[in-house]
Amino acid sequence: MTHRVTTGLWLSVSAAALLILSIWVLPSCATTRSKEFERAGIKGSVVPVDSDGNEIVMEEKENIIINCIPLKDGEQMVDRTVIGNAKSNGDFVVDLRGGEFVVEIFLEGFYVETFNIVLDRNRRENLGKIEISRIETERGVPLKDDIGEELIVNEGDVNIQPPVQ
Repeated sequence: MTHRVTTGLWLSVSAAALLILSIWVLPSCATTRSKEFERAGIKGSVVPVDSDGNEIVMEEKENIIINCIPLKDGEQMVDRTVIGNAKSNGDFVVDLRGGEFVVEIFLEGFYVETFNIVLDRNRRENLGKIEISRIETERGVPLKDDIGEELIVNEGDVNIQPPVQ
């Protein structure tokens, strides 16, 4: 009879120890795993501004398009463009593999913001706040090539669209 009580007690202690160990080990494994598999890419926030640099409060920020065009030997690989959209608050996240990219940020009625970036494979680059300027003139008519001398007769000429895949 003593043998059964001892065995039962040992099983209870072993089960409790296993439970405590699993509660302690599993969360640390989950944390390590999520960091290990974090995707590379970019994130940031697009802020539309007027010619004075003042933020333009608007509700169409989800229409902001972020094109990420990979570069190979200095040449754009347009057929491999990754396209993302901003959320309604202007924030965006685009998953990318490591490498060099041309990033273009579009919003109708605004100048295109373009820059190059080199990404590590396992890192998400925070680009922070990116301002895009509204196309404006004194008369409210868009100008061609930001020169300010030649008025565009057809406003559709400045309706910039991203590349079509």
